[in-house]
Amino acid sequence: MRSLRCAIVAVAMCASSAAHAHRAALEPCRLQGLEREARCGRVEVAEDPDAPAGRRIAIHFAVVPALARDKLPDPVFVLAGGPGQAATRVAAQVQPVFASLNARRDIVYVDQRGTGKSNALACPTPDRTPSLAETIDRLRAAERLSECLRAIDADPRQYATWIAMRDVDAVRAALGVERINLWGASYGTRAALEYLRQFPQRVRAVVLDGVAPPDMALPASFAIDSEAALSRLLAGCARDADCRARYPGIDASVDALLANAARGLRVTVAHPLTGRAETLRLDRAALAGLLRAPLYAPPLAAVLPHALAEAAGGEFAPLVALSTALTARVAESFAEGMHFAVICAEDLPRVDAAALAAARATRFGTIFIDVYRDACRDIPVRAVPHAFYEIPPADAPVLILSGGADPATPPRHGEAVARRLKRALHLVAPNLGHGISAQGCAPELIARFVRQAGFDGIDGGCLQRIPAPVVFRPPGDVR
Repeated sequence: MRSLRCAIVAVAMCASSAAHAHRAALEPCRLQGLEREARCGRVEVAEDPDAPAGRRIAIHFAVVPALARDKLPDPVFVLAGGPGQAATRVAAQVQPVFASLNARRDIVYVDQRGTGKSNALACPTPDRTPSLAETIDRLRAAERLSECLRAIDADPRQYATWIAMRDVDAVRAALGVERINLWGASYGTRAALEYLRQFPQRVRAVVLDGVAPPDMALPASFAIDSEAALSRLLAGCARDADCRARYPGIDASVDALLANAARGLRVTVAHPLTGRAETLRLDRAALAGLLRAPLYAPPLAAVLPHALAEAAGGEFAPLVALSTALTARVAESFAEGMHFAVICAEDLPRVDAAALAAARATRFGTIFIDVYRDACRDIPVRAVPHAFYEIPPADAPVLILSGGADPATPPRHGEAVARRLKRALHLVAPNLGHGISAQGCAPELIARFVRQAGFDGIDGGCLQRIPAPVVFRPPGDVR
């Protein structure tokens, strides 16, 4: 049965590319935050690859055309993170990375199935700003997600990465290009690796920023990697004389806060966006989320010692504000249903006894695993091919970028993937967090790598010299 299924899948893959061999019709369009006009198109694909005559969905994409008339034939395809982000919605943040490459190459933003305009598995955005309880309380969030999924007109089983990458190849075929360059960040790196696995002959070069390998068992790795990032921050504070003097015993404060939250904390804070006072019940999971979010961005993490000291004294407003500064922006372009459709199928089944034990050994314990288990109870999944979790050697060169302070996709994942590839170079920026492509010299390194599809002259020393942000000092503090 397995071999028969594989044969059917292989035929479907060939049929998919053949069906979109004709050129896509592109129309002028605008992407949010970009001044330049783009060209937008769509391809229609089967929602269920095993039922090509069944329901069809449209995969939307946008092309930011090369500036030069004599453009090169190998565009850069952008695969967004999450999972759940739409590539076209993050174009304004990502496009500066490709400013140099865009001179002679098209930049293509593909909204992966389940995101953006590609039959988004997104929960309705309320007309008002959500209350803090709606965004922090995991039980309320799980109830909202369950209601949302019941209303979505889609089969969540068909939105896994290995299916979605066939759509990306359909876009490639519809654009009439033979080979492409791939750039993926966070979950987008998993998507890029899967495209490379399925279509190695179509890939010229790959950039992976913050590697999320297919076998990382994400809910468990969240605890392990967040613990490492938090411990790194606290140890750095202890080594810094000024930080140590301002926030003595900050390590013990974190443990005390988590212990108190396990018993239930009731706090009153002003909503950072509306200013309205809200009374919240913070359990251990909610507090863990507040602690973890600022770690993604070192400038926010630099404020975390102050926020933790304030929280230890009963004032939680700074900690809540830090967390929402990041999560509110991400939520605007995030398809929750697609996120859980992917993680419930690809990651949660791989959380075994060893992963549970490793998570329990951290401050965060099984909090993140429990959150996903609760959410995944109502989400149907289909079996993921075993080959999805493999990273076979490929001829295309792969540039891997990692932030040393990243709480989600730290260098250990990049290093593991680099060892499994035939041609890979792994560069680490020790003081940067989640997503480093737009920072410091990274855009220049990416441009040089893509131009030559190789590593000659690629020196990551400039990334190592990017300094860490200084520890936050409250206004008026003259100590």
